[in-house]
Amino acid sequence: MNGAGAQRRRLLHLAVSAAAGVSLAVCRHDAFAHRSHVTLTRVIPNPRTGRWEFVHAIHYHDALRLLAVRGVRDDVQPASVEGRARLALEVERGFRWLAPTGEVLQPSTVGAELEGDNVYVYQELPAPATTGRYAVEATLMQDVFPDQVNNISLEFTLPRTTLRLSRRQPRGEFTPPS
Repeated sequence: MNGAGAQRRRLLHLAVSAAAGVSLAVCRHDAFAHRSHVTLTRVIPNPRTGRWEFVHAIHYHDALRLLAVRGVRDDVQPASVEGRARLALEVERGFRWLAPTGEVLQPSTVGAELEGDNVYVYQELPAPATTGRYAVEATLMQDVFPDQVNNISLEFTLPRTTLRLSRRQPRGEFTPPS
């Protein structure tokens, strides 16, 4: 290929690269600006242990903002042990589980970890023996993000049921199978 053709190809490559970079930057900005504030909590019965297991997934950036709003030191991040411990406390405060009798059920936190873009907080609770309608009230991060949604995936049966809790509807009810 002659010098003019190679030069033209390099310029074309630079122009395409620059356009792709600008496009990617615009898409990233729009996606970040419009990202929803959503957590997912999975409630999984474990017949082997006789416990309900809870897995709470919080997006890293939302967790970071939550720690900042709570006044946690700048050097405490969701990736740190202290940061994950603080997030676990926020999860404990942000969910209230109620038995059909009105008794408050208190899951025990068993751990937390950072994986990919999410912080996971793990809890468990001895499976309640009472039958009937249970309730969950979720207020986690609703004071931080006005559009916060806390999805609760109840994995007792197929198809799974998901409760979508928000400021406008902070409470949901469910009946696990006997």
